Amino acid sequence: MANVVLKGVTKIFDGTVVAVKDMDLEVHDREFVVLVGPSGCGKSTLLRMVAGLEEITSGEILIDDRLVNDVPPKDRDIAMVFQNYALYPHMTVYDNMAFGLRLRKYPREEIDQRVREAADILDIAALLDRRPKALSGGQRQRVAVGRAIVRKPKVFLFDEPLSNLDAKLRVQTRTEISKIHERLKATIIYVTHDQVEAMTMGSRIVVMKDGVAHQVADPLTIYQKPVNQFVAGFIGSPAMNFIEGRLTRENGSTVFEAGAFRAPVPPERARALGDVSDRQVVLGVRPEDIFEIADADRVAAPARVTAHLDVVEPMGNEIFLYFRLEERDMVARIDVRVPPAVNSDVDLIFDMESSHFFDTESGRSLLFGGEV
Repeated sequence: MANVVLKGVTKIFDGTVVAVKDMDLEVHDREFVVLVGPSGCGKSTLLRMVAGLEEITSGEILIDDRLVNDVPPKDRDIAMVFQNYALYPHMTVYDNMAFGLRLRKYPREEIDQRVREAADILDIAALLDRRPKALSGGQRQRVAVGRAIVRKPKVFLFDEPLSNLDAKLRVQTRTEISKIHERLKATIIYVTHDQVEAMTMGSRIVVMKDGVAHQVADPLTIYQKPVNQFVAGFIGSPAMNFIEGRLTRENGSTVFEAGAFRAPVPPERARALGDVSDRQVVLGVRPEDIFEIADADRVAAPARVTAHLDVVEPMGNEIFLYFRLEERDMVARIDVRVPPAVNSDVDLIFDMESSHFFDTESGRSLLFGGEV
């Protein structure tokens, strides 16, 4: 396998549309890196530039320490798995997987060995004589992955490979891809718009927006220490709650105020914020950091609020409570008890020990903005 290095990579379409801007990134040997972001953020364009399917406007791309800016896709020693599988409908599974090796004039015995070895890894050995139309979506996806595996490339590229599968099959297939990564010790760059896929599969995540990498870190750091409001709101389901207000000092303590809502800021958070006297900020609280009043003993620094419930969603092992606070839509994710009634009032507490604070203008985290 190999590493992939991007140095100042930029892609501009039609001279005006900036799809990727000055991207610096190193994917280490055998690492699983996920590019995640909303539609149009440039993640697929970036992947296609690594593959050689899209020319770069400026910058450098190196694969295994070799500059590949002008190297054709077939000579980059990469394998790409597409969203639509791209299988040949008139060929059997075996022939689809063997096709690339035949083009490269591999011996028949080696082709057979590689195809059957990949089929065993993916549990599709019984499907080798079928054609794509006789396969389910999940089986077609496995064939597409198998076609990449037989190549034994230096780098695997996945472009939203699970987006055409149903929810249950997506969970199963992403687990299989993770197992393949562990078994092959492969270098993988994986593109998705699904932040759950990113969190569960990647050893590192690149969160992109408007062609720019906003944060590059391991999943836990991305979740616990987002560097700005965009990353905080994009990663997590349901998304982080935000409410605009201001920080004030009262009797030596820091307090967050938003209309009638007042929340004491714990000393550790206050020290990290520094001098914030009378500063406008955005408070961020994740849904799982909001509790019922009965759970007050679980929260070291509670901020109490009475909420009017607009929607209640029982999810089986938990309940989502949707309410409004100072004209902002909020959601709490609480443990299962008896679901409260819609249009009722309920007392909730925010765990301010887990709170986040963002600059109202730049969106930068006032706690973790320097950690990228």
